[in-house]
Order: sequence, then structure tokens, then C-alpha cells
Amino acid sequence: MRPCASTLESELTDEERKFLCGLIRSSSFFGLHLEIGTAAGGTLAAMMGCFENQSRPGFVVVDRMTYFPNQLEIVRENLERHHLDATQVDFRVSTSNEAFRKAVDGEDRFDFMLIDASHKILAVMADLRWTRLLSVGGLCCLHDYNAKFPGVKLSVDRFLSRHSNYSVAAQAGTLLAIRKDRDSESREVTPSDRIYSLLCHLPLQVQRKYRQWRPARAS
Repeated sequence: MRPCASTLESELTDEERKFLCGLIRSSSFFGLHLEIGTAAGGTLAAMMGCFENQSRPGFVVVDRMTYFPNQLEIVRENLERHHLDATQVDFRVSTSNEAFRKAVDGEDRFDFMLIDASHKILAVMADLRWTRLLSVGGLCCLHDYNAKFPGVKLSVDRFLSRHSNYSVAAQAGTLLAIRKDRDSESREVTPSDRIYSLLCHLPLQVQRKYRQWRPARAS
């Protein structure tokens, strides 16, 4: 079981959490805020806490709620623990793919996004599709953007290299914030991007297994 299931804390570092909250407060977005991958809801509570109850925008959470037993109940209890109304959150308990299709059909738009779900390259590339629904001027934050998580870094680097209408706004620790400067002229994630992530998936899995095996063998 992940430690956050018992600690109920955010999986961001203190530096990253303060940076995230600073971005949210300074941006003063009024549109929907999206979190993809919520763990125990510690980061969600921090984001919601950036607003007064009467001025808080809508929050949407996309998560399969299978990270650990009773995850959804734990998230709701964690919000209540922070004096936040869990009924104000739109929990979309499903895969990112399914939730994205429904969000497109529902013509959802988001001012702010935090992507912090599976770090495998196939999943990260799929989650980046959500930026299609990001408002111009909106921010998308991605956690664990560093060499330790190549699935995140390779996906984001490719995304930024192919879409000049997105720019890096700021970074703290491994939390990267990118801004959508103007509408996209093409789909954010194309079939070629999916093929790229598919081709990278197996080598990255082998690399990860080798890194796990090497310390065990040395001991």
C-alpha cells in the first residue's frame, strides 16, 4: 500500500506544493480545475485550500481509485479532515481514456490541470491529450518531470517540441508548469505520438527492471 494511504499527505515535496499553490493563487482562474491521479487527495486538498469556500471554482478528479483499498473513501475523508466539502468535487472514477472521451463529448474546458497519474510513457502520452481541453492562457502542471521518470520527461519534451503554442511557465523541483499561449493548429497528441510512446514502452520497462535488479544483485 502506498504510504500516502495512511499519512494522507500530498506526494509533492514541500517546495513543489508551495510552488503549486502559488501558481493557483496568482493565476486566479475561475474555470474548472482538473487533477488526473489524486492518490489520497493530499494535493487536491492543498489546491482547493487556495480558495475561499464562496469563491472556489469547480474541481474535477479523474482516477480509477484502485491505487489502494477504499481509495475514494479515503480521499473524501481527507478532504473533510481539511474542512473541505467533498461533495463539491466531481469525481470521475474511470480510466483517463474513458474520462477524456466523455469530457470531449461534454465540451468541458479547464483553466488549470495537474497531471500526476501513471508515469509510464503510454499513460503520460495519453494524459497529455487533456491539454486539448485547456483554455488559452491556462496552465498544466506535470509532476515528476526529471530523468528518474523517463516516461514523463520523454513525453513532455516531445510534446513541447511539437507544439510551439505551449511554453514552460516555471518549474520547482520536479513539478513543471506549462502554459497554453494560443489555440492549437493540430491535435495535441497524434497517432505518431502514440506510436512513439508504444515503441519506447518496452525498452523503458526493461531499463526500469534492470535498475531494480542491479541493487538487489549487488546486495
